Amino acid sequence: MSAKVRVCKKCSGVSPKDFKGTVDKSHIRSGCFGACAKKHPELKGKAYAKVDGKLVVRDSKKKLVKAVAAAL
Repeated sequence: MSAKVRVCKKCSGVSPKDFKGTVDKSHIRSGCFGACAKKHPELKGKAYAKVDGKLVVRDSKKKLVKAVAAAL
């Protein structure tokens, strides 16, 4: 698995520990990736992450973790 998952704990509604057991921690990076809910109101209330440079958005953390696991 060479995919990279990037999350912003402050804005995206998820943290690296939410992916424990599904994504190897060496493939997860934490930090801003420019999709803040303030700048993008359509993301407010959603959980999202960037997987290989593409934004993956879901309604809940659980659905996001499943989607990211499937994308890898």
